[in-house]
Amino acid sequence: MNLLIVGGGISGISAAKVLLKSGHKATILEQADAPGGLMERIANCRVGFKTFFAEIKEHRGLEVITGSRIVDVDKLYERSLVTLDDGRLIEADGVIIAAGLSPYEPKERTGRRILASLDYDCLIDQRNESLPEDLRRVAFILCVGSRCLEYPLCSATCCSYTLREIKWTFQRGISPHVTVFYNDLRFFGQEFYMEKLYREMGVSFIRANSRYLEEDADGVTMRYFNGGRLSEERFDYVVLAGGLRPNPGLADLSQLFGFSLNEWGFVRETDPLKTDANGIYASGGSLEPMSIKDAILTGYGAAIRCMKELDDAKHVPAITVYKEAGPRIEVDGKAASYLFYLGTEDALLKMFYEFFSEKFILQALELRKKGKDVLFVTRNLVMPSYSELLYEQARRDGVVFIHMEEDERIDLHEREAVISGPKGEMVLSAERVVTLEQYADGMRQREFLMQYRSEPQLRWSPTKWDRERYHAGFIRFPRAGRWEEREVLGALGEFLIEKDEERILPDVDEERCSGCGSCSNACPAGAIEIEARQKQVSVFGPLGSSVAPVATVKKELCMGCGLCASTCPSDVIKFDEAS
Repeated sequence: MNLLIVGGGISGISAAKVLLKSGHKATILEQADAPGGLMERIANCRVGFKTFFAEIKEHRGLEVITGSRIVDVDKLYERSLVTLDDGRLIEADGVIIAAGLSPYEPKERTGRRILASLDYDCLIDQRNESLPEDLRRVAFILCVGSRCLEYPLCSATCCSYTLREIKWTFQRGISPHVTVFYNDLRFFGQEFYMEKLYREMGVSFIRANSRYLEEDADGVTMRYFNGGRLSEERFDYVVLAGGLRPNPGLADLSQLFGFSLNEWGFVRETDPLKTDANGIYASGGSLEPMSIKDAILTGYGAAIRCMKELDDAKHVPAITVYKEAGPRIEVDGKAASYLFYLGTEDALLKMFYEFFSEKFILQALELRKKGKDVLFVTRNLVMPSYSELLYEQARRDGVVFIHMEEDERIDLHEREAVISGPKGEMVLSAERVVTLEQYADGMRQREFLMQYRSEPQLRWSPTKWDRERYHAGFIRFPRAGRWEEREVLGALGEFLIEKDEERILPDVDEERCSGCGSCSNACPAGAIEIEARQKQVSVFGPLGSSVAPVATVKKELCMGCGLCASTCPSDVIKFDEAS
């Protein structure tokens, strides 16, 4: 089969990888002058994209067409006959729409001291030899162009991206005073540990829904409401974490290929990663705002979906998918009033905010239908992308939400909650109190992919636990139910790419190994352990034995990355064997 992929960003490249691995041909059509999409515009992602693309760039089954756009599409039996603006024709057995996302252009942006996120990314780019001397006080404002009347969806990534821009700033060897103004801090996975670290380093977080900016030659004056008070601060630079909108070109593509868009301008899924037009599939930002790792995952998954339906699943791996169910959260309706509290100081439990945010709101809505009074107290409600609409529905249906300020604390009792802070004390009464902590033990006793894989690993291997297991659904990343089948398809794609891959495995010279642990600490897959081994020793007489530490490689986990060899101070790890 020849498959057309519309969009040469990270999701489109991911789809091509799966198709090429299966022996199909892939044609990537990119309207810009080169592949890359949004990743090409992010300094700290540019090299990663080039490396990822380089793995298939010279593949004989791949054709990449840049600087062209589609002007006409005809159906030829079950195939699509696509005409480009230069007159070229492409016959495609199937089409994957991977058109990506479009950054919102904030009206406040000046490009001088009031910057969009991508402007600031350029400012602190590692390729710049020097930084502005006045980069001393920086403010980040979240949810600019998202969660508003014009565009109600949450952009899902701007909180995470801001966290990374703070990291990249500190990596430049400077320590400006950083303030983050937010509605909710919607972090994911290990990002909650990053948040904890930056708070300890002095980064300020302020919940502020409204603000006014006034720029002059020396800086920016910002006025904002917080805790019922109007405050004013000066900053050298203000960064607007702009939202992500659907690619405007999706409207034209929907007309050309005959698939529908939803009311927010994204592809309407009839089934996971499938449009309502025969033979047309979708991935990445064409579906909704999402992270790089999810764009990769849905690219893998869209290719598998396409192969299942157009190629009789001949090349789709036949493996058993194990689905682990999340905890049942059912609140009986016997009481007259309820209080839900979503909050914890435990960074591990915060990883489950997204899962419990949705589950608690669904329970709150059911209780409201029964005529119950429902209060919902939260530190941070994590409802990314379309989930924001469920939150808005709960507000309209009478669930009362109370968002706690940074300087407020809560004390929970059997039938009440007491919120105290500088403004005084507020007592909330309810016959039944439901908290995240009530489910804590069940969460701590389980293993989740998001806990044990760092962000770079999850980005490039979004479902891989080790070389034998790929995780999807609840045990990968507890979140909204619409993601589960997308993740299963993505895991099949990732497994297919790697199942026959030749690996160069490390060989440890155990006689010379000192067991220092450098290799074990460096291994991103947890494939090296330091074991106690009996060694013969001779000390002024006959041979005896002693216990000494030695590095051992668990070959089923090894990814063959070579970090162990590069960090070994004794040069006792070699890559001589292929497996």
